[in-house]
Amino acid sequence: MVKPYFISATLVPAFYFMVGVIFTFAPEIPSADLKLPYEKIKIPLLFTQEIGILFIIFSILIRQIYNLSKKVYLLMNNTFKFVLLLSALICPYLYYSTKAPQLLIIFGINFCFIVLLQYEKFRAKKLL
Repeated sequence: MVKPYFISATLVPAFYFMVGVIFTFAPEIPSADLKLPYEKIKIPLLFTQEIGILFIIFSILIRQIYNLSKKVYLLMNNTFKFVLLLSALICPYLYYSTKAPQLLIIFGINFCFIVLLQYEKFRAKKLL
């Protein structure tokens, strides 16, 4: 029997780890993109760094769950899809307020990750 390899266990943590590093160590970049055009209030840099730490922790947890047990990773597939759906749904709301096109790109990436997780779940059910 062939053991399935889940590409999402590499892509999703890598993406969120890179974004988390940028948010943590260069918070000026995302903060400048998310400022409101009609107000002079910026998102505080500390808040942006906290989001970066959250993304790094999320990526490490996903990868560690996969490394410990592929079966547990498959069982948590719906949880990962739910978290990605929540993070994807925030993007159109923020885009409406800020008009930053990067948010639509992140929305698309999160949606692709959800589709990838769903595909891997169906593929794993056929193999197991």
